[in-house]
Amino acid sequence: MENLLPHFFLENQPLNNKTYYKMGGVARFYAEPNSISEIQEALFWSQKNLLPCAVLGSGSNSVYADGEFLGLVISLEKLSAWHWESTEILFAEAGVTNTEISEICMSENRAGASWMYRMPGQLGASVRMNARCYGGEISQIIYQIITINTNGDLKTYSADEVFKGYKSTLLMSKPEIVVGARLRFSLSENPEKLIQHMHECEADRHKKRHFYLPSCGSTFKNNYEVGKPSGQLFDQLGLKGTRVGNAVVSEFHANFVWNFGNASTNDMLTLTSIMRAKAKKELQADLELEVQPIGEFSNDLFTSCGMQKLGPSYCGMDHKKWVGILWYPQSENISYKKKQENIIFPLKIFESPFIEYSQTQNIGVPSIGVEVFQFQSIEKAMKKKDEPFLKWITYSFEPFENNFLYFPQQRESKYTAYFVDELWKFSVSELFLASAINSSHYFEFEMTPRGEWVAIEFDAIRKRTNKNKTLNEKYWSELKFLNLENEKFKDNKNRYTFGMIFTFNQLKKMINPKNPELLLQAALSLGDAKYFLAPYWKHKKYSRDHKGVVIENSTTPNFHQPNRYWKVKLI
Repeated sequence: MENLLPHFFLENQPLNNKTYYKMGGVARFYAEPNSISEIQEALFWSQKNLLPCAVLGSGSNSVYADGEFLGLVISLEKLSAWHWESTEILFAEAGVTNTEISEICMSENRAGASWMYRMPGQLGASVRMNARCYGGEISQIIYQIITINTNGDLKTYSADEVFKGYKSTLLMSKPEIVVGARLRFSLSENPEKLIQHMHECEADRHKKRHFYLPSCGSTFKNNYEVGKPSGQLFDQLGLKGTRVGNAVVSEFHANFVWNFGNASTNDMLTLTSIMRAKAKKELQADLELEVQPIGEFSNDLFTSCGMQKLGPSYCGMDHKKWVGILWYPQSENISYKKKQENIIFPLKIFESPFIEYSQTQNIGVPSIGVEVFQFQSIEKAMKKKDEPFLKWITYSFEPFENNFLYFPQQRESKYTAYFVDELWKFSVSELFLASAINSSHYFEFEMTPRGEWVAIEFDAIRKRTNKNKTLNEKYWSELKFLNLENEKFKDNKNRYTFGMIFTFNQLKKMINPKNPELLLQAALSLGDAKYFLAPYWKHKKYSRDHKGVVIENSTTPNFHQPNRYWKVKLI
């Protein structure tokens, strides 16, 4: 197994120097992905090797078990890119810190994030738990969330779909990783006022000794049925200064547990179990951990800390419990058959927003995205090769004409399918489908909202197959086109849409039934040098060549890079 490790993997990585709390054991395998495609690769690797998988941000709200974590820990630290898509919309990856979000907004005079200054943690975890403080809450500024689930599927959510109230979200009960988000900051503000509020938030944290010693901030959520914050309850119970090993209840805030120096995770959780039991016994207050334990724990700690309330758990060795796990081999074995039996077609197998090709500032199209659906299983499709198999749609929450500005010359029937060579000269949505076995063999489909289209087959990078030297629509006679009969067509999500339907017969060259995977890449070419990708590729302004010389990377768009396409698992 060690000989097959991806290049961004480490072995036997101590976790106490990777977490805010300075606690935790050693991760047998530790991944530091630089991009969302590497996150997908890490997920597939853990599943192939039947190893538990967990996620680590900055570790400011989680604590890993002592001892060895016999699985894979995926760090989001290097997912730290961000850029403004417009004056109001900020795209940020999950590893951007809360303080950075606050500073980014301050530098552009945007109100709405000053409360995040010096709040420990990264954006991904803040979204997952709906973080809040000083009158602010992450749900107030989120426009769209991008996740990847354990199947390796990208998903997008609106804020309304995710946030469920006080420190509660849909994502807390789903095995998905937040990989990025769009944040909306509609109001401008005088920078002096923003800086003043940022300093006030920081000063209050210093006053309460938030940074005096390592901690995860609030250990327990507030139970509003009790009528008092958890910190006041523990203060009332006289728990300040209570100690187990080197884990100590803060003298300044009774809901904080400090690491007084080399405290173990077992010390910390034993102390929290004492706090929880005392609140239950003396005040009838049932409290839930805000800190997320991750790893394998004794059954006693599992029960006394109330970990059963924190999501799925799995039985380990010696009656221990695995908690806080993104993926566990046992869970997949149990649920796979159920998944297969309960699949309802058409099934969405891909969705993504479009992000500007090289993440250029203030060039974004937050209203446009792409989805691909599978109509039937491969097994059935092989028997019914001429029936619909995949559907590709481009959608927009505003009229397409707002962004698709350039079209071929006017036709009598504007909204009908019409084959056009050199369609790349106009505003088009594009889909690339490549073989997972030979990525240099791929299809390219292009289409406009008005129905102009073209399709090309390549057997090497930018090298057309012989029959595609001269393009001919007859080769693609089975294609069906969507929503061209009505320019005002909207779906049940109030989106404008257009797209294509493909039969299995059309795509069979790209699909191996024994290994049903497909490489996929969507793109937009809108004109005026505006190019977009879905999913996006991480753009690095500088890198080193094979001699170690620093070079500036090209920003010239090139969609014909099938080695970077997204892997989709077909059913």
